[in-house]
Amino acid sequence: MTEYRIEELMVCRIASEVDDSGVTVLGSFTPLAYASYMLAKLTHARDAYLVGFNAIGMPPVELNLTGTEAAAYRGALARWSFLTTTQTVHLGKRGLVECVSPAQIDGTGAFNLACIGDYAHPKVRMPGGAGSPEVVQHYERILVYFGRHDRRTLVEQVSFRTGQRAPLSAEERRRRGLLAGPVRIITPLAVLIKDDDERPFRIESLNPGVAAEQVVENTGFELEVPADIPTTAEPTADQVALLRERIDPHGTTRFDFLDAQERKQMLRDLLQDEWDRALAASRVAAR
Repeated sequence: MTEYRIEELMVCRIASEVDDSGVTVLGSFTPLAYASYMLAKLTHARDAYLVGFNAIGMPPVELNLTGTEAAAYRGALARWSFLTTTQTVHLGKRGLVECVSPAQIDGTGAFNLACIGDYAHPKVRMPGGAGSPEVVQHYERILVYFGRHDRRTLVEQVSFRTGQRAPLSAEERRRRGLLAGPVRIITPLAVLIKDDDERPFRIESLNPGVAAEQVVENTGFELEVPADIPTTAEPTADQVALLRERIDPHGTTRFDFLDAQERKQMLRDLLQDEWDRALAASRVAAR
């Protein structure tokens, strides 16, 4: 049996959505999503088409804080404006997978990246939605992931509605000229799916060792619980090795699972490590 961490299981589940039928765009730097795309490209979807930063047709890269963008350009097929490229993908209806990692989501699929509490006097002010309200409408498969699964993140109603995929039913989306596809929520406990405007999210799979009751208890909105629920596939030994040795040797995918203080310290450690390695490389080059 392969030993793995929960973030590695989530990376593999997201990676399973990536294939070579469309274009996957790397938006704001979200290590868990980036690692998933790289894993797909190195395993079952070698012809998957990736756009990242201003690189078109980028190769798999190692994740870090300061060198990922530069690495994306090495081996890319072309360079062009990120905004122009993504709008071309949207207009051509070629968008395949988009990941969003908000602070909250509710049972309608509305998500929040703006603030917790009253907008004028929030408890927490967040960075905002960037392009997320637009992209959730233009990709075939929308994946919303969280480093925690509780009633503070999967809430009855979001504090602020940053965006929402609507409509959700395949028939209505096609009638409006939009790509059809569900919204999935991927958490440390389970995978939830919503593909109909009139029905609640339902449990699509349970992570190993998790009971449906545990998922329901930790979700702030109504869930549909099928009689038979499969178990989320566990990572293979090859997938774990690729993640730890080639894609994310510095452990950036753990970022989404840390609290604020731990994130601050992790950022400092990663930057110091990258600085030290850059200095060592420059000394070798100078010999």
